[in-house]
Amino acid sequence: MTAGANTGGSVGMPTNKSKNIVADVQSRFALAMQELQLDVHSSYLTALSGGADSSALALLTQQYANAVGKRHLAVIVDHGLRRQSFAEASRVQDQMRSHGVASDIISIDGPRPTSGLQEWARLRRYQVLISVARDRQAVVLFAHHAGDQAETIAMRLLRGSGLIGLAGIPSTRTQHGIKISRPLLGWSREQLLRVCYHFGYAFEDDPSNKDRQFERVRIRQLLGNLVKRGEEPSSDQLCRLGLISAKLTEAATNANDRPLEEAVKWHGAGYATIVIKQLVDLPTFRFALLMRRLVMSISGSRYAPSGAALDELRNRIDDGLSATIGGCHFSPLLSKKGLGSNDKEETTIYRLFRETGRHLSTMPIRAGNEVVFAGCWLVKSQQEGTLHALGDTGKVSDNFDRAIIAKNMPEDWHLMPHRARQAIPVLTTLDGGLIYPQIGCYGKYQLATPLAASFLGMAKNPVFLANTQTSVPC
Repeated sequence: MTAGANTGGSVGMPTNKSKNIVADVQSRFALAMQELQLDVHSSYLTALSGGADSSALALLTQQYANAVGKRHLAVIVDHGLRRQSFAEASRVQDQMRSHGVASDIISIDGPRPTSGLQEWARLRRYQVLISVARDRQAVVLFAHHAGDQAETIAMRLLRGSGLIGLAGIPSTRTQHGIKISRPLLGWSREQLLRVCYHFGYAFEDDPSNKDRQFERVRIRQLLGNLVKRGEEPSSDQLCRLGLISAKLTEAATNANDRPLEEAVKWHGAGYATIVIKQLVDLPTFRFALLMRRLVMSISGSRYAPSGAALDELRNRIDDGLSATIGGCHFSPLLSKKGLGSNDKEETTIYRLFRETGRHLSTMPIRAGNEVVFAGCWLVKSQQEGTLHALGDTGKVSDNFDRAIIAKNMPEDWHLMPHRARQAIPVLTTLDGGLIYPQIGCYGKYQLATPLAASFLGMAKNPVFLANTQTSVPC
C-alpha cells in the first residue's frame, strides 16, 4: 500500500469550511447509527484496513463514540502476506493515534493454504474481529459503501442469483452471536474520500483495487464505463434493486417467524426438532428461506445451500426421506404407511443435525480463550489443546472408560440422539487427554470445570460465554 496523499488523503489543518462539513457528516453518521439501532450498544469495533473507506469509518465512529460516551477500538488484522505488511499496519496505527483513535494490530500466525489464499485471509480476519468483539462485548462495524453494494448486486445478477442474492450486502446481521453492521452502505466512495480530506487524514492506497484479476475490480470498471456512456444499469439503480430485494426477503423472513417458532424446537445439544406438517402449506420461496435459515444455524456455515438443493430437499421431505444438505442431515423420526396405496401418513417429525465425519473440523484453543468451533459452538477452555467433534476423534473407544461414562454422564446425555452426540465439541489436551463439556471432565482433570460449550444456533443477541455458562462439574 502507498499513502493516499495524491488521492484526497493529504494532511492539513482543517479550515472553517472543513469543520462545518465534518459536523454535517457526523450528524449524518449519528442518524445512520440510530436507524440501525446501533445507538443502544455501548462498544464499537471497526475493521480497519487503512484505505479511505475503513479510515473514514474509524474516524466517524470515534467522533460518534466521543459524543455519546461509548467505547471504540479500531482493529488492524495483519495476515503477513507481504513483507512490508506490518510496517504498513504500524503506519496506519500511528495515523489513527494522531487522530485520537485507539487501535490494535493483530497478526495472524500459523500456516498459509496453498490455494484459496484470499478466502482464507478473509475468513481469518472475520474470526479475529469476532473474537475481539466478543471480549469487548462490542458491535463489529465494516466500511462497505454504496459502490460496494452495487458491485455485489451486479456480480450476483450476472450469476443469475435469486431474490435473496440480489438483496446484496446486509446492513446488519448476527454472526456467531455477534452483531455485524455496515452504517456506510448509503454513502458513496467520493463522500468517504472527502471525509478523510476534511479530517486531514492520509489514508493508504491498495494497488489490488485496480488489479483486473479480481472479479470485483472488473465489475467496478464496467459500471464506471456505463456511467461515462450514460448507459444502464447505474450503481444507483442496482442499489435500489438491492433495497427492494432486501425488503421482500425481510418481509418473507418475518412472516416465517411464527411458523418457525411453532414448528421448530431448538436443543442446547446443537440440533433441532421440526414438525414438518406445520410447514407443508408454506409457499416454495418461504419454505426454502426457512430451511436455508435452519441449515445455516445448525451447520454454522457462512454459505447457504443453492436453490436447486433446497428444492430437492423439499421433494425428499415430501416423500418422508432423509436428506443431506449444506453440512446438515435431515432425519425422519416418524413415518407410517397404511395398507392401501393411497393411505399414507406423512412424516410428521424430522430432526436436523450437523454432519460429522465428511469434513473434519479441528481448531486450536489456548487456555482461557473463547473460540467459535464449527461455526455454531461457543467454547471456552481452561486447558490448551485442540477442539474436535466427538464423532471425529478416534480416541473415544480407545481411551474412554465406559464405566466412567456411565457414572459421570447426566441423564440428558442418555436421551440425546446419537447424531447430536457425535457433533458435540470435545477437547484433546496437549498431553493427549480428553475433556467433554456435557460430561464435565475426565481423568486427571477432576477438580476444575475446564471446558464450557454453548450452542449458538439462532442467537439474535450477543452471547458471552464467560459471563453465562459453566461446564458440568465432576
